[in-house]
Amino acid sequence: MAEWKPKIRTEYVIRGGLYREALDYALRSGAYTSDRHDFHAGGLSNKQQKMLEGKLGEKAFKLFLLDNGIRFEEDHSRFNERDEYDFLLRNAVMCLRLDVKTRTEPYHIRTLELVEQAASHPKEIYISARLCREQRSVRLLGWFTRQDMLTRGRIENQGYLDNYVMYDRQLRPMEELAWFCHRNFAQ
Repeated sequence: MAEWKPKIRTEYVIRGGLYREALDYALRSGAYTSDRHDFHAGGLSNKQQKMLEGKLGEKAFKLFLLDNGIRFEEDHSRFNERDEYDFLLRNAVMCLRLDVKTRTEPYHIRTLELVEQAASHPKEIYISARLCREQRSVRLLGWFTRQDMLTRGRIENQGYLDNYVMYDRQLRPMEELAWFCHRNFAQ
């Protein structure tokens, strides 16, 4: 039997059913997106666009999990409810909540998590993704743990509440996450 190796795509193109899932969720949830949590201007249509962009990042990470044979549960909360995770990884001894953070601009070099949200709805692992809108393709940039964020991250406020900030140079490589998941959550 061949030795297992991580499967990391340069980019994940979101098409077909995965794209339709993301679009449907964005269209239904836009009106329920919290104004307080949404710091993007532009009203309902922009909320839907930002929700779609986030969901496309999540679909890319789903492909990463499938490519690497990782057992997972995808969030299935209703579009008008707050989700507690994007993905859940569990085995007999651990249960990890994962949150995919998607950015859209080439000049974005950091991943943000609201301090308030980190306290009230904590996740154990965060994945940083970069969406190229035109191609509907996503690069998974890296990941970090809650502990990384609390000990190595900084709190910054760029005019909209306090956020934990992890710069790209602080991210762990996706290969490391693939190995960790394979050891603990392989199908």
